[in-house]
Amino acid sequence: MNLLILDSGHAKNTPGKNNASQNFYEWEFNNDMQYKIKKRCEELGIKVFLTNPNPATVSDIALSTRASLANDYWLRNSKPKSIFISLHANAFSSASARGTETYHASNASTTSKNFAKVLNNEIVKAMKQLDPNAKDRGVKSENFTVIYKASMPSVLVEYAFYSNLDDLKILKNNRNELVEATVKAICQYFGITYKISSQNANTTDKFYKVCLGEYKNRDNATKILNEAKAKGFDSAYLLYE
Repeated sequence: MNLLILDSGHAKNTPGKNNASQNFYEWEFNNDMQYKIKKRCEELGIKVFLTNPNPATVSDIALSTRASLANDYWLRNSKPKSIFISLHANAFSSASARGTETYHASNASTTSKNFAKVLNNEIVKAMKQLDPNAKDRGVKSENFTVIYKASMPSVLVEYAFYSNLDDLKILKNNRNELVEATVKAICQYFGITYKISSQNANTTDKFYKVCLGEYKNRDNATKILNEAKAKGFDSAYLLYE
C-alpha cells in the first residue's frame, strides 16, 4: 500500500489566516486542495488519510495531535511507504512578497528532503506556466510541529502568498493546476505513472481546427472559403504557407 497523509493547515477562525478584503480564507483553500488531491490520488490507487478532515470547525486541532493521528494510522497499517504533506498558503506584511516554498524539518530524512525538492519544483513549474513572474523561494528547513513530530517522511508546502495580489489570483482561480502539480510529485515519490484525470482529459476548453484543403490558385481557395462562410462557418479564414 502507498499511503498519502494530508494535513489541512488551520481552522476557519485561526487568527490572521485570511485576506478578508479579497474574500480569501486559508482554511477554505487548504481544505479544497486536500479533497481535490485526495480524489486524484485515490484515482491512481493511492490510499489517503486526512489529519484534519473538517477545518471549517472553529478551533484548530492541535499540531501535535495531527502528527499523532498520522503516526497512529501509519503504525496501524504496518508502516507502508508513505508521505505526509501539510498544505498551506502564505502571507506576509508586505504585499510584494510572493512565491512558493517547501519545508522539511531539521530532523528530516534524506527522503523528506528529496521529496521537498521534487514537490517544490513541480509547483513552481505550474506557477510559472500560469504567471512567468511567479517566484521560487526554494526548499527550507523549519521545525514546524506537524512535520517535526511525524514519523514518516514529511514536508510542509506554502503554495503562494495570499497577501500578494498576483499570487492570490492563482490561489483563487487555478487550484486544479496546483493539484495536478502536487499529484505529479506524489506519483514520482511512489514510482507511479502519472495520468491526467478523465475529467481534465475531457474538458471543453480545447479547440480543434478543421482544414478544408490546399490550393495553389487563390481563387479556388477563396471560393471554398466563401462556401464555408455561407454555410455558417463565420470563423473560417485563409491561411498562407
